[in-house]
Amino acid sequence: MISPQLKAVYQRAWVLQQRANDLPESQQILLSEALAELQAVLEELQASEAELHHQNEALVNTRQAVESERQRYKELFEFAPDGYLVTDAHGKIQEANNAIATLLNVSQEFLVGKPLLIFIDQPDRATFHRTLDRLEELDNLQDWQICLRSPHRSPFDAALTVAVVRNTSGQIVSLRWLLRDITERKQVEQLLANLNSELERQVQERTAELQQALEFEAGLKRITDKVRDSLDESQILQTAVQELAIVLVLICCDTALYDVGLATSTVRYEFTNFELEGVACSPSSLGQVISMRTLPETYRQLLQGEYFQFCEIDQNSTCHLTILACPIVDDQGVLGDLWLFKPQQEGFSEAEIRLLMQVTNQCAIAIRQARLYQASQVQLQEMKKLDQLKDSFLSTTSHELRSPVTNMRMAIRMLKVALAQERATVEESTQLEKRNTVDRYLNILDTECDREISLINDLLDLQRLEAGEHLLSMETICLHDWLPPVVAPFQERARDRQQTFQIDLAPNLPVLISDPATLERILTELFNNACKYTPQNGQIVLTIQAQPDSIQLQISNTSGDISANELTHIFDKFYRIPNADPWKQGGTGLGLALVQKLIEHLGGTVIVENLPGKILFTITLLSVELSCNPS
Repeated sequence: MISPQLKAVYQRAWVLQQRANDLPESQQILLSEALAELQAVLEELQASEAELHHQNEALVNTRQAVESERQRYKELFEFAPDGYLVTDAHGKIQEANNAIATLLNVSQEFLVGKPLLIFIDQPDRATFHRTLDRLEELDNLQDWQICLRSPHRSPFDAALTVAVVRNTSGQIVSLRWLLRDITERKQVEQLLANLNSELERQVQERTAELQQALEFEAGLKRITDKVRDSLDESQILQTAVQELAIVLVLICCDTALYDVGLATSTVRYEFTNFELEGVACSPSSLGQVISMRTLPETYRQLLQGEYFQFCEIDQNSTCHLTILACPIVDDQGVLGDLWLFKPQQEGFSEAEIRLLMQVTNQCAIAIRQARLYQASQVQLQEMKKLDQLKDSFLSTTSHELRSPVTNMRMAIRMLKVALAQERATVEESTQLEKRNTVDRYLNILDTECDREISLINDLLDLQRLEAGEHLLSMETICLHDWLPPVVAPFQERARDRQQTFQIDLAPNLPVLISDPATLERILTELFNNACKYTPQNGQIVLTIQAQPDSIQLQISNTSGDISANELTHIFDKFYRIPNADPWKQGGTGLGLALVQKLIEHLGGTVIVENLPGKILFTITLLSVELSCNPS
């Protein structure tokens, strides 16, 4: 595109060129050169004009873009939700959007030209000055919290963001301020801080409660273990008082036991924590006997099993105490009470009251157990006394019975001698018949006298064994030599009853260390028992063999089946197996009981077994490793 001015110049140059034909040749040459130069200049002008045209279009486009951006910025500036200000380097307001005007409750026109300082709350102005000076060294400042105020609004918290605009020399041209009302955020933060503080407080309280619960649980276990393991009423009460005072950090703790019949309460134990303040305010009441009638309301509640706490206010004292009283009660009644003392400002919590009630329950159980134990000990002592009296009576009675029976036996023997002498001189048949009748009666009397003496001897021996008065005379015994005289009478009895009596002694038996008289009594009772309960054609077997460090004696005899229940009672005093005496000998039922006691007294053991068709007694006695050489 050629501008009209250049076009007019081109037309004039063309007209001059047409007219040059009429000029002389020399002038035509000059004119042609001038026109050529003009043509070149015109072409350059045309190119410059085109370039200027393009530049002008670019400038127009740039201007339109800048205007569009300016308008957009203005709209953003005006309608931004947060307050926006532009100030100079000293904080004087140059521009303000609608949001900041609304925030400060003033018009935009009022803001322009005013220093921002006048909208800063008085306590924050010094900080504002210092921060404004710091902006010389900063490019921006984020989230600067400050308190704003305006003539028509109360102070409020705001967050400021400042951007520094500098020229090419680095000098501050302007400051751009973004202001946001953070009142709600502050309220939320404060609420959150309060919630966190409350939560922390609750956590601390809960932690303290749990810690206290653990300490109380440990204290209760400690108290329970101590009072449960004790059967001493004094130790039980002393432990409870001391442990409660330590666990609950009491000034003092005491316990009293009741005498309901006399309506009195006696303070038995007291523990004072001298490490605490206020101890001097609590006088000792140890040993004091209180009549329940002097404090009827107090003891009415305690006797009903109710606890209570109160604050003692004595007008004549400068020390006031919080007191908790709790009865020691069980299902049988109230045994006593526990009194706990704290400073007035420290009441007893529910957890502390629960702990006290648990302790009083344990104390009540332990005291009842201790009293039952003491009562049982008294009864035991009484039983021992009665037992001693019984033993003394039996011993005395046995001796008293034994003396006349012995005299009777002597008289019977003398009668037998006299009758035998008289029989030698009498020949008539009638007199012989009378003498035979007298002999039969004397034999019956002699037999019954022997039975009575045997019973008395057994009773005396049992009494001595149970009283630990049976003396032993230990000797070395070679069974091969010692046994035959002991067995001989029973072998004779077995032959009379058509029984077989077999003896089986192992060779090289070791020497037995025992009391010969006691051992003979044991074997005599067992042989007598075997002969008594073995039927006709039955068998009795004595087997003796060596064991490591001991000798084993086994006595078996043919017998009917004996039940397990009967075997468990076979060593009981006065027990006899029913319907097991084929020879109708009778007996006292003391023989096997005496055997067991004598064997135990020798340090041995005896067991009984029911085998098919027979009963077996096994005795084990200690021996020494010495060879026994039979004579």
